[in-house]
Amino acid sequence: MSFDVICLIAEWAPAVAACRESRGTDFYWDAPEHPSGPGLPFVVERDYRGFDFIEAGFYYEVLRRQLPSGLRDTADAFLGSVYHDLGQGCPEPPDDLADDAGIDPAEHETYYSMRPATVRAVREHARSVPWAEIERAAMNATVPPRVTRDDVRDIEHFRSIVWFHQDWLDEAARTERGLIVLLSQ
Repeated sequence: MSFDVICLIAEWAPAVAACRESRGTDFYWDAPEHPSGPGLPFVVERDYRGFDFIEAGFYYEVLRRQLPSGLRDTADAFLGSVYHDLGQGCPEPPDDLADDAGIDPAEHETYYSMRPATVRAVREHARSVPWAEIERAAMNATVPPRVTRDDVRDIEHFRSIVWFHQDWLDEAARTERGLIVLLSQ
């Protein structure tokens, strides 16, 4: 089974209104083929292959158990905002879209959603991660062997995927927009 990750870099007020009106993310799924066209002029769409995206979260879940506590706490502040179920004490990704729209969307409707203020806060957490220290710790970590050729089992592959989150945060912050990350199946 393959799936994609869809990141919507959205003008927040129109996205919240559209979410409220459609009672979830149908405003996106029911839109014309080109979401930044006349149907959804308030979003810019970015896609990524989903399997690697999710596997990076699994990799960090294994790695974080082997990180010293201070390093883990700093990394968790960022990575817990963009990956689910990383372990005890790790924050969960925000769902600001549902909160601001005042709806209770279907479970797993959004992977994460961040209003512009949350984008800025998470971006600062991302910038504070000491990646050189994480990379050194990863070189000594015990990571399970690959099950498939697409499994993320090394720090370079992991970082290349995490850069997508950072790029999305940077673009959203620069344009004063929020992020809505969806999974398509």
